[in-house]
Amino acid sequence: MRLIFPAILAALCLFVSPVLAAPNLVVENPTFDFGEIFQGEQVPHVFSFSNTGNETLSIDRVNSSCGCTAALISEKTLAPGGKGEVKVSFDSTRFRGQVTKTVYLYSNDPLQPVMQLFVKGNVRESVTIDPVQVNFGPLVVGRTAQSTVRLRNQGNRPLVLGTPTTTAEELTVSLPERQFAAGSELIVTLKLKPKPGQPRFSGYVLLPIEGDSARELRIPVYASTPE
Repeated sequence: MRLIFPAILAALCLFVSPVLAAPNLVVENPTFDFGEIFQGEQVPHVFSFSNTGNETLSIDRVNSSCGCTAALISEKTLAPGGKGEVKVSFDSTRFRGQVTKTVYLYSNDPLQPVMQLFVKGNVRESVTIDPVQVNFGPLVVGRTAQSTVRLRNQGNRPLVLGTPTTTAEELTVSLPERQFAAGSELIVTLKLKPKPGQPRFSGYVLLPIEGDSARELRIPVYASTPE
């Protein structure tokens, strides 16, 4: 009987050990908080990962939650003990406020076939618009109404405004200057001359911004022309 038990134990070990052999994907810090940035800035970061298992780790693919976040992996196959990196870049141009973006790593790790990496932080508007939209209210057909909008550069770099345009010919816009220093303000003048037979008006003022990344400010404009 004493000889039977060690033999059974040895047989069980031979049977179990291949089952336990597997890759193990470990990311040192799966969440990166970039803090606070201004709209339009690019945020690069590198996530480090390793294979702490006893089988080869294979990364099938890397995806991100939106096109604003690009991801590039250094190694797609890691031997036990191997290390790799995932380089990501977040483009904040179209975002404001608290933001969280996710990068997905698909691998042959049986315990976590999909690893999630997070890039998060707060995006401040580089340019504020006051008011954010213009409502002229009731207007008289054929008579020109005027309003102003105040822009403020909250960023720490100068900006240059491109040529402003509108989505309707009856709406015009003018700027006193195009140079937009950090911390400075600009006044945008809007004029609207409603057409006959147009009970309601809806359009946009488009202000392109040149700087770190090309983007555009949009100011909604509304009016009514009651009979």
